[in-house]
Amino acid sequence: MNKEEILHLEKMISLHKKNLYTLEEMLARYGADQPLHLINSATMEREAITRYSKQIESITATEKEIEKTNALSGLPRRPYFVGREDELKSILLSLQTNSRTYIIGIEGIGGVGKSALAIELGYRCVENNLFANVIWISAKESVLTLHGIEPILPEAKTLSDILITIGTSLGNPTIGNLSIQDQIRRAYVLISRHTTLLVLDNFEALSKNEQRDILDFLRRSPITLKVVITSRERVAEGQIIRLQGLSFEESNALLAWDAQQKNIQLTQDQNKYLVDITGGLPLALLWVHGQIAVLGYSVTQVLDKLSLDTEIPILQYCFNHSWNLLRHDNEKKILFLLALQPEAVSRIALNEIAGIEDSDSFDNAISDLLQLTLIEPEPDRDYFSILPLTRRFIRTQFAGDRKFIKQAELKTAHYYVKFLSQKSSFKEWRGYDDLLMDRNNILSAAQWCYKSVQKKQSSSKPLTKEARNIAEILIQIGIQFGSVLWQRAFWYDRMTLAHAALSAAKLLMDWKSVSTFARNISWIYFYQGDYLRALQWAEEALLATTKTEDELLIAAAKRSLGTVELRLGNFDRSEKLLKDVLKTSEVFISDDYGIYSKGFAQYGLGDLEYERGNIKEAREWYQKALDTWRDPVRKDPVRHISYALNGLGFVALKGKNYDDARRFFTEGIQSAEEFGRVDELAKGQLGLASVCFETGVGLKTALTLVNDSIESFQQQGMQYEIQKSITLQEKILKAQPQTIAPQE
Repeated sequence: MNKEEILHLEKMISLHKKNLYTLEEMLARYGADQPLHLINSATMEREAITRYSKQIESITATEKEIEKTNALSGLPRRPYFVGREDELKSILLSLQTNSRTYIIGIEGIGGVGKSALAIELGYRCVENNLFANVIWISAKESVLTLHGIEPILPEAKTLSDILITIGTSLGNPTIGNLSIQDQIRRAYVLISRHTTLLVLDNFEALSKNEQRDILDFLRRSPITLKVVITSRERVAEGQIIRLQGLSFEESNALLAWDAQQKNIQLTQDQNKYLVDITGGLPLALLWVHGQIAVLGYSVTQVLDKLSLDTEIPILQYCFNHSWNLLRHDNEKKILFLLALQPEAVSRIALNEIAGIEDSDSFDNAISDLLQLTLIEPEPDRDYFSILPLTRRFIRTQFAGDRKFIKQAELKTAHYYVKFLSQKSSFKEWRGYDDLLMDRNNILSAAQWCYKSVQKKQSSSKPLTKEARNIAEILIQIGIQFGSVLWQRAFWYDRMTLAHAALSAAKLLMDWKSVSTFARNISWIYFYQGDYLRALQWAEEALLATTKTEDELLIAAAKRSLGTVELRLGNFDRSEKLLKDVLKTSEVFISDDYGIYSKGFAQYGLGDLEYERGNIKEAREWYQKALDTWRDPVRKDPVRHISYALNGLGFVALKGKNYDDARRFFTEGIQSAEEFGRVDELAKGQLGLASVCFETGVGLKTALTLVNDSIESFQQQGMQYEIQKSITLQEKILKAQPQTIAPQE
């Protein structure tokens, strides 16, 4: 009916246009003296043309709305959608007619939001008239409900099912009566008439043979067809869009919307814990809310269930399919190793610890896991990771191979000790950043060693060879990685590691290590302003060294004790201890640690004289420390000079030699940045801010510097320095209260 009406209106427009042309010719003959009745007639013709044109627009617009409504009715219900804007932008770009991409695969583990993204994409395509037709076909065989996993009938299981749906959607519902080859040919004809978006959801549920046949059909399809496929497995064709969990902000937005829908409320801490444990998996987030709102569980019950219950349906729904497709034990070994570690693991570590001797077998295992979307490659480095909920599921499978798990834990510890031995020496300071990429994994290995040793220690039986071996590993990690953590100011981590390693050292009566770890703990307490505890641990370190007869170790303990006594105001004892250290160090002038110790003894004496108010003597000692650390003959790389430069800077500042102070602090900051000395970088910033304040030049710069130093000192817990920085900050703000505001 609409087509006939449009034809009629078009004829009427044509007739009125002819009349208008005739009238315009007549009017033209009259020139300026045109009759009024002809002018009115021409006006009426124009109005008629406009009226009929609007009627056509109204009819066609109604038809488009009907077509759009019909297209939307073929899509699943549109869920609340957050995030994924980059993915949507990339897919929509590929769906443009000028793009050669014809298949887009949306991949990811179960529950990550593949279908939700595909649904949102379908709606946006309809709303923006990107395709004449949008066809949705799902092969999903089960759904997760609040009560468990329930089976459903899939919309398609075969290529024929898909062809029948295409035919029905495009006006040929009897296509199923044809042979499969005729169905294919008929589908191509139908698709070629209009632009069509085909969405195949849960592609992994189809058999491999059907997947192959469907992809073969799609390869030969007309250019008017674009296809979006969602799958838990790698799609062999086209563009890959790999989904991970939502970001923290996106997860919070989803939780806030769903909480309003279900009339429940979680605390900010509970929401954060939920996002952390699920890795931002949308299905898991909503499932937890459903358990609370509908089934009446408390928040604590559900969160405990999520972290402790190995049989919860959400884990089975998200991962069982992929787990059951694993072809070889090698894949499971790699997953077990990733689940044992808190963070991403390097390819080298996985290969060595898993013990897969054949490199091709290892590479094939990695490839299989990537195709099943069970592991994620890290950007910009050859590491692999798993989502937190994946880790939780894999850990439920540990019972199936306890022997491998036990071996893997020990081999992991051995691997990281070997890794540390290659990169943690003072000569390898440029490689510290590489070590810190594995920081949490190394600390996890140390924690396993500590727990293993504690279990053995609680037994009344003598230590086994294996227990002694594990204790020695822990001590090595404590010494080697502790130094790296110290250099990069991860002091809380170093404190925890030192305490753990100390217990192992005492168990083995390794007094050198006992002294070392006690001294490490003392230094951390010292920098955090807890001088009495620092004194206690420094005394313990010195006591332990008496059983070693190691002169440099004794000197190190004395230097720690002397520095603490300085801060406590016991200047005479501090001076005696530090000069003893200097005397011992000069005996070992060719030893790397001896030179290191000598420089710090001189630096400590500089601090002592500075506190006494003897500025000239302080300058001399700081200069001696700088000369020692800059000695080109010594083997130890120049990584401590920022201490001496900052010391000289504060001496110059005290004497109001601002140009010298600025130069020393600037050089100190540069050195600290180069060698990664976070604590000294903050001290240099504090000193430079003081120069700017006292000279009155660059107060805004001074505030920026002091704010940065406060933030750094707070992160490191350096209470003494925090107070000095806050005092300076207050002075700067007081000097220019109208023009400067403190930074958050």
